[in-house]
Amino acid sequence: MQPDWQIKISGDAKLHDNTLLAGKDLIKKLDLPAKQVITLQFGQSRYPMNLVIDPLLPADHLKINPAVLDKTGLRNNRFYTIKYNKQSIRVGPYIGIAANLKPDKKKPFGGQTFFIRQLIEQAQAMGAVCFAFSLHDIKFLQAQIRGFTYINNVWEKRLYPLPDVIYPRSNDEINRYILRRKLIKMGVHFFNPPGIGKWGTYNALLKNPRLIKYLPVTHLLNNFSELDKMLHKYHHVYLKPITGSQGKNIIRISQSRHPGVYEYQYQIKQRRINAKANNLKELEHHLLSSMGKKHYLAQQQINLLRRDGCIMDLRVMTQKNRTGKWLVTGKAFRIGTVGSITSNISGGGRVGDIQTMLNLYFNRKRVEEIINEVDFLALETARTLEDRLGPIGELGIDIGVDQTGKIWLIEANLKPARKIFTLIGDYETRLLSVRRPVEYCIYLAGF
Repeated sequence: MQPDWQIKISGDAKLHDNTLLAGKDLIKKLDLPAKQVITLQFGQSRYPMNLVIDPLLPADHLKINPAVLDKTGLRNNRFYTIKYNKQSIRVGPYIGIAANLKPDKKKPFGGQTFFIRQLIEQAQAMGAVCFAFSLHDIKFLQAQIRGFTYINNVWEKRLYPLPDVIYPRSNDEINRYILRRKLIKMGVHFFNPPGIGKWGTYNALLKNPRLIKYLPVTHLLNNFSELDKMLHKYHHVYLKPITGSQGKNIIRISQSRHPGVYEYQYQIKQRRINAKANNLKELEHHLLSSMGKKHYLAQQQINLLRRDGCIMDLRVMTQKNRTGKWLVTGKAFRIGTVGSITSNISGGGRVGDIQTMLNLYFNRKRVEEIINEVDFLALETARTLEDRLGPIGELGIDIGVDQTGKIWLIEANLKPARKIFTLIGDYETRLLSVRRPVEYCIYLAGF
């Protein structure tokens, strides 16, 4: 297909629903076969159209029946990107954002509403068609989705074809692999693959020799005897659920100064629990009630940098650009609250500029070395996980800096938040972190 180009598409009720009206200058420019049938493609939907010439129609204009506009989610008299050859014209790309729908007209996607609105606005500015939807609104038999778009400061529900690309932001685990396979068979691309959990991620990274030195010792927690061995060696160990995010359900365990006594900490909602167990059996009894049926891994504690006694680590946003190349979009320190065992913003933490924070602990030369190493680690992690999981569009990578300046890889998240850039006042990076997913979706769609 030829390079993409933006063109105005309008509805004309006088036209038959299988007629495409174009000016002679446009037909000449696109090298289209006049008075022949061509395919007009919207996402995964294709319409055979009889091409008719209107000598008075401007060169940047196409007209179709309004019923086709309604079925394809297009707005009248709007500019859209097209790709074309002698047999077909593709309009789009169509980008669908899979998200959890809430019963709120003003915030239909809960805490993600503003982010999704920004994605839609960025996509519209680039000539793409973008909408958000719930997985339950996919109509497979009709190859359509009932989705939401943002128009004139209002959320509007419209009918769309299956998109070229889906950007998954939903927490809905129901049949996600089955749905993905079905949609992929129908031609849909996915921005990110499904996650494989912390244990799968750790083992994937462990296979890269260049990453081994950055990985804290981690074991799958099969029994508390293994945990006891780790405590004897490292004195402090973190228990983390294999699935989950935002620092939820994490437990920190320490060896007490008193032989055989264990101290542990965790948080339930906003309430912190600090307690002791007099022996390993008692520790197991207390913690299993909190851990439930979740599978956990045990990880050595990293002696992270602290600010005013609060632990801090780095969140690095790595994303692909318009050409599919990995880049570091931005990074900042997350600083936990007093007494917290995590640095997560969702738990009340604050943020700090990377350069400013590192300057408090290291000289200029070492700060520069650390920042360069952080960028290397983030990008190498992204490429390594992509080799294991398939195409990835973005990752939020958590990296620790210990008190000696050593770098540690803590975690990689396939659905990273962007709040950190807003909190630090870096609105330019925040907007870039929204724009790049749209650019990569356009790349994936072949536009």
